[in-house]
Amino acid sequence: MEHLFSNVAMFVLGLIALSFLVFIHELGHFIVAKWNKVKVNTFSIGFGKKLLRFKKGETEYCISLIPFGGYVAMEGENPDSPESDDPRGFAKKSVGARAAIAFAGPFVNIVFAFFLLVGLYMWGVEEPESSRLIVGLVVPESAAAQAGIQPGDTIFEVDGKATAGWDDFREQIGVRIGANVSIKLTRGGDTISTMLIPQEMIIPAQDSSDENIHMGVGDAGIYPRHRIVVAETPFAGSVAEKVGVLKGDTITEINHQWLYDYQSVVKFISGSEGNPLTLTIHRGADTLYKEVSPVYNEEYKRYMIGIRMQYVMFREMHIVKRNLPDAVVKASATSWKLTTSVFRYFKRLFQGQVKVDAMSGPVTIVAVMGNVWMAGFQEFLMMLALISINLGVMNLLPLAITDGGILLFLLIEAIRGKPVSQEKQALIQKIAMSLFIALFVFITFLDIEKIGLFLK
Repeated sequence: MEHLFSNVAMFVLGLIALSFLVFIHELGHFIVAKWNKVKVNTFSIGFGKKLLRFKKGETEYCISLIPFGGYVAMEGENPDSPESDDPRGFAKKSVGARAAIAFAGPFVNIVFAFFLLVGLYMWGVEEPESSRLIVGLVVPESAAAQAGIQPGDTIFEVDGKATAGWDDFREQIGVRIGANVSIKLTRGGDTISTMLIPQEMIIPAQDSSDENIHMGVGDAGIYPRHRIVVAETPFAGSVAEKVGVLKGDTITEINHQWLYDYQSVVKFISGSEGNPLTLTIHRGADTLYKEVSPVYNEEYKRYMIGIRMQYVMFREMHIVKRNLPDAVVKASATSWKLTTSVFRYFKRLFQGQVKVDAMSGPVTIVAVMGNVWMAGFQEFLMMLALISINLGVMNLLPLAITDGGILLFLLIEAIRGKPVSQEKQALIQKIAMSLFIALFVFITFLDIEKIGLFLK
């Protein structure tokens, strides 16, 4: 039951976060529309059937059934409807006014993220003291193992560029499936050059009846120095409690084999079929060895020992607080990086160095945001800024059903001196909507395959 409440809380928090970003996006359209004296019929958070509604003045405000989006319905905006004679209709306004209304939503998302980042950098965020990449573990038969990289190596250059931390390294590798990536590292006093070919990241199934999860991004098989910590007191009556495992214990090995992620722990325990396992545990300065015999859990259909884990990297972290000018510079750099990352991923997708499995839809976004919020509020705010920028950028793409599509029609109108006919706009939007629905269904299936990664 506790797991159920935790999962429900995760999705509720994620929906609140996504709905907030949708709200400020639509609020941008709404405010600029009102500023230009356009009649707004509906302001909705969500699509479909209206669950809650009230009317103030000429506008109906509502919360609708499907929470993954929202809309501002303006008079005369829909090309599929009869042309409105209302002088306050959207189509009656100048090209500049309509462009400002269309641009306002994405603009608000990007500006909100920027100011949020400025505030975070002034408040203080945890950052590593060094950008050195000290290899903690190398997965057997991984791309890194094949390239000869070893635990303890220090990577200082990737594709001719100095390393800028593990997050940047993961992005560089993530968008290069099957490509040659040059690596320079130090080992002892020697400098070594090698070539690494990222493989697709695959999360092993937790149950024999399940399929492996293909993530669609590249993976080197390198992990930082890290520790897997028992996050909470073991469940009452569990195997772990009986042998004396405590909250805060660090588990480094099972059967004297190094652990490099959550999945390796689950793989060892679930695959034991109840046979005894030896846990190597660090508690303060002590190293302990605990023998456990996993018990089959009917709810999860696998063997378990009754612990929850927390993954902590061995990184020397410190809080960095910035003054306003420095925070603005840092927020600008981060915003630019997040903005351009969308196009880098699309480029690599077309080159085949990122696979479609990497695409995530609203379900995954909600799960991720909810998970991060439950893990820590500061991390959640950073994630909120990331999603807000992505929402803004994606809506500026020149697709028929996005704000960027409206801007494209308006650019054509400005060049031609007359708008594209309503019939053509309606046809283009119908085709685009059909493609969007097909893409949405496809991505939702991808989300469903990944959802197990986020459930408690």
